[in-house]
Amino acid sequence: MADPRFYAERCDTERIVLAAHEARHALKSRRLSVGDPVALIDGRGTEAFGRIASATSSTAEVAVERVAHQPRPRPTLTLWVAMPKGPRQDVLIEKCCELGTGVVCPLRSARSVADVSDHRRAKWRRTAIEAAKQSGQCWVPDFPASVDLGQALAECTRFDRVLLAVSPSGRDDPPPASALGLSADLRNVSSVAAFVGPEGGWTDDEVAAIRNAGARTIHLGPNTLRIETAAILLAGLIHTLHPIHYGS
Repeated sequence: MADPRFYAERCDTERIVLAAHEARHALKSRRLSVGDPVALIDGRGTEAFGRIASATSSTAEVAVERVAHQPRPRPTLTLWVAMPKGPRQDVLIEKCCELGTGVVCPLRSARSVADVSDHRRAKWRRTAIEAAKQSGQCWVPDFPASVDLGQALAECTRFDRVLLAVSPSGRDDPPPASALGLSADLRNVSSVAAFVGPEGGWTDDEVAAIRNAGARTIHLGPNTLRIETAAILLAGLIHTLHPIHYGS
């Protein structure tokens, strides 16, 4: 059984004092005590293994025995998403983190229904840390501030592949795996960016602009999906159809 996992800002020192909420989780929720093995992650690829060296009712210090670094999995996926409202954002963040998404950036489009505050992005990070701990990962996604579509389009040239998720338009739409060309098209790809639009859909001008920036259209099956479902499905396709490898 894997060691219980906790988050620490730094994992490269011999002694690490857990933050109060992590200590409470270890001592009260997980019922750990001095001498028990634990694993720590910093969300940037570093993992430390050690044992609880000392503890009080609300504090815990870990003696580190071994440190390892896990390179970020490839391809690194950046999702530009016209976010849904409220708690549906948290579902999107949690599941995309579990799947290994590298960046989730809120996108402002013509039909967006929600903008994202700094406070909300901080909450996303906490959600993502818990998802990373649960799913056995050492990386937590980055959450940049909201951007307009034009700003995102200006970034497209730095990605190996750019995808545009669209709603179904007819029986002849290719299935998701076909649209991605299975894993062959991504075999030597290091970075992928994908656009996920708002519930009201993209405008014709937006679709044209994204395609002109080099995006390849991908249809996510015959059903009309909610924003968070589309983002999760897209992340799952990229990280499961393509045999993920690790890079620097």
